Amino acid sequence: MSLDEVAGDQYKEDIKEYVDKAIEMATIDGKVYYIPRKLETNTLLYLKSKVEDAVNNWEKMKPQINEMFKKENGYGLPDGYTLEADPNQWDWYDLAVVGYYWANTPYNGTKEPRIAHRAKKYEGTVIEIMTKVYQMGGNQEDMLAMNTQPVKDTFQWEAFFKKNGLYNPAMWQEEWSGGGIWNAMAQGKVFLAFMHQIDAFFIHGGSNPAMQGFLANPDDMGLAIMPMGASLEIKDGQPARIGGHHSQAAGWWWGIPKSTPDKELSYTLARFITNKENHANECSNFGMMPIRKDIYENLSESFKEAWMQDVFKTAMEQEKQGILPAPMVPQWPAIQNLYLEAWYDIVVGDKDYSKTLDNVYAPRAKQELNK
Repeated sequence: MSLDEVAGDQYKEDIKEYVDKAIEMATIDGKVYYIPRKLETNTLLYLKSKVEDAVNNWEKMKPQINEMFKKENGYGLPDGYTLEADPNQWDWYDLAVVGYYWANTPYNGTKEPRIAHRAKKYEGTVIEIMTKVYQMGGNQEDMLAMNTQPVKDTFQWEAFFKKNGLYNPAMWQEEWSGGGIWNAMAQGKVFLAFMHQIDAFFIHGGSNPAMQGFLANPDDMGLAIMPMGASLEIKDGQPARIGGHHSQAAGWWWGIPKSTPDKELSYTLARFITNKENHANECSNFGMMPIRKDIYENLSESFKEAWMQDVFKTAMEQEKQGILPAPMVPQWPAIQNLYLEAWYDIVVGDKDYSKTLDNVYAPRAKQELNK
């Protein structure tokens, strides 16, 4: 039921308590159908000490790094390249530079790639690909087409990271979901990944006594907005295409079905669950990005722990940079499966990204959309 069917004009006052993005995503054809529960978006999660090490020492490997890029784009690093100390300023070149440095530097007596993302054959892995398409300036239409320039740039970089040993291979060999990455961080195998707010809570630990965390030193956990998309192709000394620091948007909402025996009670319950006190408790226990303006705008009042404030501040900054939901079409689940196939085909299977997208996956996506 739409909220005006449930609560009449009262809902217009009530929804003013929730952040605009949550209401925007609860609105269909101009009508509000849901009361927000939480939003979530991917941000960059990393170990501060390992980033500092890479920033201070990567230039020792600059010739090898330059050669790695030259083999791919015929040029090397962009002119005037420098690795910024603040990961909030990074782009995809910076990720590759720190990835190369970490993979070729012994830590705890071993050398191995230390960057990972989800690679299990499920929706979480498609979200990883989608965030990159959005960073490259793409949108939902690009995701549905499967072979536009932002999609091709994304797959080129993914293949580049795999080919050059920048991604930890266990991510596809063991098909890591979020939990696989948390454990790899605990074992010192991964220093950087792309994580939701709840992941950050699990990795850090301490939101309640049962949450032990996955880091020897939880204070070493750093968070930043997503890196800016930039093409591997170079033109006039700089990336031929630049995107933004974008990410994906998802969330959960409370809805009231037509079959409810008591619509007023249902509405009152949803409002009670999302009142200031209850929502703050839920956020602080479960790592949920706040959807109430009175919490969103005053984090220090509701969250006494500095690390919790940091998780939510970063999520809010990410939202300002731009977050887009997945395509809202009935065919999306089928196209999601095509992305998983394509990633394993192109990245793990070393197939040509451009030809494979053009000749195999774009036609199959079109076929799904025409069903």
